[in-house]
Amino acid sequence: MTPELSKSMQMVAPGMQRERPIVLHVDDDIASLMMAEGALEDAGFDVIQAADGQEAIERFKEHEPDLIIMDAVMPVMDGFEAISTIRELSIGAHVPILMITGLDDLDSITRAYDIGATDFLTKPINFFILPHRVQYMLRSKLTADALRSSQSKLDNAQRIARLGNWDWCLCTNELSWSREFGRILGVEEGAGIATWAEFINCIEEPDRTNVRLLSEQSVEEKLPFNVEFSVVSRFDDSVRRIRLEAEPHAQESGEWAYMLGTIQDITERTNAQKQIHNLAYYDLVTGLPNRAQLTEQLRYTLKSSKRNDTKFAVLFLDLDHFKQVNDTLGHDAGDDLLLQVANRLTSVVRESDMISSNDNDPESQHTVARLGGDEFVVLLGVINRVEDAARVAERIAQSISVPYDIGSSTVTVTTTIGISVYPADGDDTESMMKSADVAMYHAKESGRNGYQFYSRDIHEQALSRFSLEADLRSAIENKELTLAFQPKVEMSTGRLAGVEALTRWTHPERGLMNPGEFIPLAEETGLIIELGRWVLRESCKQMQLWIEAGWPPMTIAVNCSSVQFTKSDVIEDINEAIQYSGLDPRLLEIELTESLLLQDGEKGIQILSDMKALGIQTSIDDFGTGFSSLSYLKRLPVDKLKIDQSFVKDLDKDSGDAAIVTAIITLSHNLNLTVVAEGVETQEQFDILRGFKCNEAQGYLISYPLDIEQFSLWLDSYREQILQKVSGL
Repeated sequence: MTPELSKSMQMVAPGMQRERPIVLHVDDDIASLMMAEGALEDAGFDVIQAADGQEAIERFKEHEPDLIIMDAVMPVMDGFEAISTIRELSIGAHVPILMITGLDDLDSITRAYDIGATDFLTKPINFFILPHRVQYMLRSKLTADALRSSQSKLDNAQRIARLGNWDWCLCTNELSWSREFGRILGVEEGAGIATWAEFINCIEEPDRTNVRLLSEQSVEEKLPFNVEFSVVSRFDDSVRRIRLEAEPHAQESGEWAYMLGTIQDITERTNAQKQIHNLAYYDLVTGLPNRAQLTEQLRYTLKSSKRNDTKFAVLFLDLDHFKQVNDTLGHDAGDDLLLQVANRLTSVVRESDMISSNDNDPESQHTVARLGGDEFVVLLGVINRVEDAARVAERIAQSISVPYDIGSSTVTVTTTIGISVYPADGDDTESMMKSADVAMYHAKESGRNGYQFYSRDIHEQALSRFSLEADLRSAIENKELTLAFQPKVEMSTGRLAGVEALTRWTHPERGLMNPGEFIPLAEETGLIIELGRWVLRESCKQMQLWIEAGWPPMTIAVNCSSVQFTKSDVIEDINEAIQYSGLDPRLLEIELTESLLLQDGEKGIQILSDMKALGIQTSIDDFGTGFSSLSYLKRLPVDKLKIDQSFVKDLDKDSGDAAIVTAIITLSHNLNLTVVAEGVETQEQFDILRGFKCNEAQGYLISYPLDIEQFSLWLDSYREQILQKVSGL
């Protein structure tokens, strides 16, 4: 052996697992075995020999050699089959195999490589060159082993970090990726995601478009990008949160050809962040926002209320006798009770969303929070009036007082509530909370299981309002309300055109109530639905009675509240009233305000169409105050417009309202609509309107609203009265 070869082998040896590498030589030619053995041993190798493939497999399992020299043609088992068997063994996957063959055809060489041979030599063998060939093959094996070890370490590192890498060829759109990339997305290696488009399709729908647009922008602008998104693992269907980072790379020519990047599974980190957030901002027992989150929400609500000039309320709740439950049944039972109370509070506040006039504003949403112990706070983000807060407090008190099932026991608790209202009771978060807390303690001093406003005036106002609500409910249930009737006349002839039915309530203590006091209250409390049904039935019935008594048929107009229109089946109510009374539907007129029809245009048009299908007439009340457009007005299937009295009252003065009234009348006539003027109180107003070709008039000049008996008397002599008031007809 030459000195150079010996020196080279000494350099290889320290990197090997053995001091002298082991070579397994397999050949049925004894001479070849002996000559190769001498050359290899002189070069620093230990040699093991086998005479056929079967023996080679046994020797390989026994000694695990560093390299195999395998003859192709042998008895018992040839070299091709032996190599195939060795490659199937876990310890034989990467061992270098030098195949010796006397065959010089290309098919045999190709077959050798296909079954796993590392290299080949043809006979006759140059035994002087053989040790060098073995040395270089072992050196290549060391390099490959180092690469595999490095790849394994990288793979393990990526697995530990839950970090995968990928590269996207911008020319072919093909995507290649690491093993951890596949594990993160739940796809097998070499299958499932071959292109960037297929990867994008793995992303959950809410995030998909954003990732696609960011990647396209990055390619176009040659800039890095990062993004977070969710995927569903194909292994276990779990939702994983992923962070992707990428940057474009150019070839040596300068052309941008690749996008390289990583994906990292940050699900655990995201969940931990959520848990930390929950611990910081949510109560562990009830799941409700805690004091910290309540303070932030209260700060936002205060800012919004100052900006929009709106009211909000803070309700401070304390459970009465809660300590007795803890002392008697234990703290677990107390926690169960607190959780049930929290659920009831949330339910009540959710049902009270109607009190908010701006629920689309995230800063005005209602919040239920637990401060600690048995103290809760309800923040009503926007209220229309202070009575709204009292109404919610009453619902809360009623809900909390319903008995609870705690284990095998039934427990009853009540709550005492203090209420502060912005801006009357404070202009910062601390003062609002303190005012509500003080009000709660005043309520406890006055007797538990109730509520108290911080301001005495507000409290008395709320109590008065609730007293009036109770009286109105009783009046509706006991049919203590009455109807009044105000006539409308044709301006060109003075003939009676119809009558409007109006609701009247004589309070047992307050006397005759102004409709402006109790109608809005009925709308806020929902009582208007039952009240509206009663007015419809009684109005239709009374008109039918007049017709049966021999009076000439005329239309009777009934106002429809916005609550009836949106929260009740108004078509069914009208149909039921017609059937109950037997009135000809053509004699019923339903009046709706312009602002109501503007709230939900398409729904309004549909309901008006359904009314027309019943055969009744429809009119727009208070026209001119709702800012409706001409194009919208053309679509409304209505019969009449009623000019709001605010435009009529100053017609006899130099007010400029005449131009508005003239425009409304002209517009209406062009649309084949009848025009009715409300609030006509003077002869001059009447004459001006008649000159403008207004069709009908209603107001004190014609008659005040009259009860049934008064209207019956008026009706008998209406022509004489009209002719006296409408001179020149």
